[in-house]
Amino acid sequence: MSDLPLGVVDALGHALLHFVWKGALLGMATAVLLRSLRHGRPQARYALLLGALMLCVAIPVLDAYRYLGTGAAAPDAWGVRNWRGWPAAFPSGFMPWLVAAWLLGVVAMSIRLASGLLWVARAAACHRGREDAKWQTHVLRMAAHWGIRRHISLRIVPRLERPLTVGWWRPVILLPAALLTQMPAPLLEALLAHEVAHIRRFDYLFNLLQVAVEALLFYHPVVWWLSREIRIEREKIADELAASYLGEPRRLALALEQLSHLDPGSAPTPFLGQFAGRGELSDRIRQLVRPGHRSPHWRAVVPAATFAVLAAGVALVTLRAEPVHDAVAHAPDDAIKALGGSIRSNHALLIDDSSGSVLLQKNASEVAPVASLTKLVTAMVVLDARPDMEAMVSIDAIDAGGADRERAGIPVGTNLPFREVVRLALMSSDNRATYALARRYPGGMAAFETALRAKISALGLAHTSLSEPTGLSARNTSTAADMAVVALAASRYPAIAQGTTIAADTIDIDGRKIEYRNTNPLVGQRGWDIQLSKTGFIDAAGRCLVMRLRSSGRSFTMVLLNSSGTAALAEDTTNIRNALQGIAAGHRA
Repeated sequence: MSDLPLGVVDALGHALLHFVWKGALLGMATAVLLRSLRHGRPQARYALLLGALMLCVAIPVLDAYRYLGTGAAAPDAWGVRNWRGWPAAFPSGFMPWLVAAWLLGVVAMSIRLASGLLWVARAAACHRGREDAKWQTHVLRMAAHWGIRRHISLRIVPRLERPLTVGWWRPVILLPAALLTQMPAPLLEALLAHEVAHIRRFDYLFNLLQVAVEALLFYHPVVWWLSREIRIEREKIADELAASYLGEPRRLALALEQLSHLDPGSAPTPFLGQFAGRGELSDRIRQLVRPGHRSPHWRAVVPAATFAVLAAGVALVTLRAEPVHDAVAHAPDDAIKALGGSIRSNHALLIDDSSGSVLLQKNASEVAPVASLTKLVTAMVVLDARPDMEAMVSIDAIDAGGADRERAGIPVGTNLPFREVVRLALMSSDNRATYALARRYPGGMAAFETALRAKISALGLAHTSLSEPTGLSARNTSTAADMAVVALAASRYPAIAQGTTIAADTIDIDGRKIEYRNTNPLVGQRGWDIQLSKTGFIDAAGRCLVMRLRSSGRSFTMVLLNSSGTAALAEDTTNIRNALQGIAAGHRA
C-alpha cells in the first residue's frame, strides 16, 4: 500500500467500512419499495433496482470524496454525525490491511470478468462460419421491426445450454445447435424474439456495468441480491417485448417451459450473457400466461413512499451540514460543564472522538496564533510527498538563518536520516529540522508553500492561515476548532503519531550522544495515554497544546490556545483529564 497516499487509503477504508451498514439500510429500503411494486410492471421494479445499485456505487464514492475533502469528521451522508465512531474502534494500521484485502478481492473479481469476456470473444469468433440463413433472416426481420440499425449475427454453437446474446455494438446471438432439431420452429422463433429484445434494450452493456459493480463491492450481500433481482426483472421485460412482437404470450411461455426440459449440452454459460433461461422461469411463465397487472395497493405504497421521503430528507439535511469543527451541538457531562469557568487558556475545545460531541468549548471559533502547532500541518505536507525516510538530510546554514532559529536547534552541518529529522521536528519541536524538511520538499520552498495552502484547503480549514513551516511567525493563525481537525488528520500518519508521543530520544551527532526530550512533559507520564501531542509557544501565541488521548477506553481531542504560562496550561490539561476520568467512573457506576 506504500504507493497510495495515506489519506487515500484512509478514505477508502472508511468508505468501505461505512458501506457495510449503509448498504444494509439501502437494501432494506429497496426491499420495502420492491414489495409495494410486486403487482406492478417489471419496468418499474427494474428502474428501482437499477437506481439502488447505482446508489451502492455513489455512496462509498461520495463518502471517500467527503473524507478526503475534510480530512476529518465530516457529518455523514446518512445522518451519522462523524467518521470517527465505528472505524476508530479498529487498531492503528488496520486501514491499509483492509484496503489491501479489498484490492485483492477486486483483482479476483476482475479476473472473473476478464474470463467471461474472453469466453464471449472466443465463442463468437470460433463459430463465425456456422450460420443458418433461414433463422438469420428471422433475426434481421425482428431487428427491423424494432428499429435496430446494428447488424445482429446469429451463430450456431454445438455445445451450449441456452440461447445467448453477447456484445452490444455488434451483437451476436449464440444458438445451441440442439434446439434446431429438438424445438419446433414457432417456439424457437419465440426464443429468438426474446434475445433480440435484449439487444434492443442494450441489456448486454447494462449487465457488463452491473458485473463491474459486483467486482468493486463484492463483499456486500445486498449488492449481489440487487444484481440477482435486476437480472430477473430484465428477463421479464424482454419477455414482454417478445410476447408483444409475437402477439402470442403463451407461445413464448411454452418455449420457455420446453427449454427448461431440454439438455442441449453440458458447456457452462458465462455470467456476462443474456439468455432466455435466466430468471425465475416458473414466475416468468406464469406472468406470460396471465399477463394482467394490478397497480400497487395504496396501503403498500404509502409506507414505502413515506420511508423514502424521510430517508431523502435526512440525507439532504446532513449533506448540507457543516463539518464537526463548526458544530454547535454540545453534549457536556456535568463534570466537564463545571470546568467551563475555570479554564485559563483563552481558547479551548474538547471533543469526544467516538461521537463527535463537543464536550467543552471556549472561544473555539476565534482566530489566534498557533505557534509550533503549525508543524503538524508541515509534517503532513512533507509526508504526503512520500519521501525516502532513510535519505540523509543536511542541516545547512539557511536552516538556521532566522534570529529565532539561530538560538537553538540541531547543529549546522549535521546529517541525519529523514525519519530522524521528522521526529526531531515533532517531538522536540526543532525549528531547524522543520525548516530543512520544508526546504527539501520536491520543487523547493515555493512548491512547499503551494502544497501547504492546498493542504489547508483540503482539510477544510476555513479559518487557518500559515505563512511559513515552523510556527515562529505570529501570522500563522488558526482556531481551536480547526486545530482539532488538524489533530485528527495528523493522527492518521504513523510517523506523526509516533514522533509526537516519544518521551525522549538520543541522537548520535558527530560522535556525541545528545538526548532530545518531548516538549510536552505529560508524554510518557503514568496515567496519560496520549495518542498525539504537539505544543507551541511564541510570545504572540502564548502556550498552546493539541493532544489526542484515551481515557477509560474512550478517545478525546483537546486543544488549548493562548494560555498565559506553563503552569496554567498544565492546570487546564490536568483538570480536563480528571474530569474525563470522573465521567468514566460515573458511567461504570
